[in-house]
Amino acid sequence: MPGGIGIPAVLRIPSFRNVWIGSVLSNGGTWFQAVAAGWLVLQITGSATMVGLLALAYRAPAFILSTWGGKLADRYDWRVIGITTFSVEAAGALALAILGWTGHLSVAAIFAATFVMGAAFAIGLPSVLALVPALVPTTRLQEAVALNAAGINVARAVGPMLGGVLLALVGAGWCFLVNAASFLALVIALVASPHVQQGTKVPERLRTALRYVASDHAARRLLIGMALFMTFAGPMQELAPVVARRVGGGPVALGFILGAMGAGALVGAWVLQVLSRRGLPRHMAIPTATLAFGAALLLVAVSPVLWLTVVGMLLAGSFWIWILTLTNASIQLSSPSSMLGRMLGFYQLSVIVPIAVGSVAFGALAGALGIGWSLAIAAGALIVWGAWTITHPVAEIDRDIRTIRS
Repeated sequence: MPGGIGIPAVLRIPSFRNVWIGSVLSNGGTWFQAVAAGWLVLQITGSATMVGLLALAYRAPAFILSTWGGKLADRYDWRVIGITTFSVEAAGALALAILGWTGHLSVAAIFAATFVMGAAFAIGLPSVLALVPALVPTTRLQEAVALNAAGINVARAVGPMLGGVLLALVGAGWCFLVNAASFLALVIALVASPHVQQGTKVPERLRTALRYVASDHAARRLLIGMALFMTFAGPMQELAPVVARRVGGGPVALGFILGAMGAGALVGAWVLQVLSRRGLPRHMAIPTATLAFGAALLLVAVSPVLWLTVVGMLLAGSFWIWILTLTNASIQLSSPSSMLGRMLGFYQLSVIVPIAVGSVAFGALAGALGIGWSLAIAAGALIVWGAWTITHPVAEIDRDIRTIRS
């Protein structure tokens, strides 16, 4: 087997391996902060709506900055943009840690730092995503995208559980410090990575990329499908502190609930890899995963106990990773190189903005009707969308990169 047994061949490329390791550490640290910040806001305010608004604070900058970040990715050095934006996120997490240790941490401070970090994330993500195809051969691109997704979910599995334990033992300040250190690990990896050839850096105009999305059936379905999925699926993750409180748990239970979703994603990634090798087409796998996720979300919505909630989160995570991996890979494999940054900016917009909107809307709904009804309504919407898409497939989603790029 190329690359050795059990070791993905793409990890034998040093520049990709170093950035991948830094990304895994950074994502793990982000979950330390997510657990600490979400729990603190819920403790101080007692409001599910405020927990939803915290998600909005991190993701609201994406409304404006995702497409701008895509423009920057099509014009400037991806490494420099990544180094700058991740340094800003490290500084924001460190500021929260210091405020926590000195006793000056407030809800306003959490929201302010979260907003600044979200702005940096929105600007930098298209460049980091665009860097991946430059670090690996075209033949290894889907493997690299899948491995990135697996790394994210290793972090999702371990980060929330360790973050919940650390929060319970020593407090929020240390969770924020871990996040700051994790961002610095990724900055160091980017600094150490070699300069990559980025082509002519003469980008298409934004309206050209918009016309491409409007005219291309596959691009439309991928981006609209991702936006709808994240609107209704995102609240499960962002409102996890409210779910943990409903089943009588504290920070450790919250860590297990979020960690279960990440552990499920690892299993789901393996199953997806097996099925893809056996010929499962992406255009059918995505709607199937949407239906299955809706059913798992419904289980979480009706669960009265922690163990059943954990089972639901495991199942949900298994199919969450299908949606993200397949949509990301499909966009990268089919987008013209001259507008890759813009397309990844649109992809980012379709992920981040709907999570923010959905979390606020369903957080408010949870405050009015209860978290169970809120998540049940979201689950019903996903089941309806999944059923429609599975009966109205778009085969063009399975296009290979060679049909677009010469």
